[in-house]
Amino acid sequence: MMKKIFFALLFTALSAILFSCSKTPVIRSTESDADKIYQEGLFYLEKGDLTNAENRFMKVISDFSYSKYEPDANVALGKTYYKKEEYMSAITVFETFLKRHPNHELSPEALLYKGNSYLAQKPSSFFLLPNPAEKDIAVVETAVSVYREFLEKYPEDKNRVECEKKLEEAEAILIEKDLRIAEFYAKKKKCAGVFLRLQHISDNFKVTTEKNQQRIEKLNEKCPQKSKEEYFKIETEEKVEESEDKTEKDENNE
Repeated sequence: MMKKIFFALLFTALSAILFSCSKTPVIRSTESDADKIYQEGLFYLEKGDLTNAENRFMKVISDFSYSKYEPDANVALGKTYYKKEEYMSAITVFETFLKRHPNHELSPEALLYKGNSYLAQKPSSFFLLPNPAEKDIAVVETAVSVYREFLEKYPEDKNRVECEKKLEEAEAILIEKDLRIAEFYAKKKKCAGVFLRLQHISDNFKVTTEKNQQRIEKLNEKCPQKSKEEYFKIETEEKVEESEDKTEKDENNE
């Protein structure tokens, strides 16, 4: 009986120690108060305690604005907002940082997170809701611009592969939007609209999936390649004929 009590007490004590260690940062060998508070913020960010992380980074920014840790704390604060899914706050922090520190060693990471913060706001693809490509996807268009800026500015950055994957994900949504609209126009036999959407895809994106390549081939079969002017001429003539037919019917009904 005594042995069971002893082990129970030992387990409780060890659990308390482990719990305490997981909640309280142990920061050693810091060179300043700013460093200590910043390191505490990183500890909380890693542990997922985002409120404490935000408070620590905000304190570094407000109380040690001229220290070398202030820029790092800004990027970490942006990442904290990103994890909290407060994406517009994250974007504001990253944009401010990039304006003030365009050549900082953390600038590539800040720019990538800025793109991720836009892409994270993409419309839901939940099966009961409309397809994301059928909704307002301006945030995705902005994300594409940011990712392309990243790849142009930092072609050798360690996060290049991650950025390329994110860019491909964002572009796939925009390609899907263009294809859906083109397919709608094809059903309506409005080939000028089909032409414009396929031209937009060709000019701006690289279609990598076999499924989308097949969809484009089918659209080209329905609407063979012509110049934009030719298609609009055909549609204008069709509209004139429809208008004349309607006028004739109205006159007959009278």
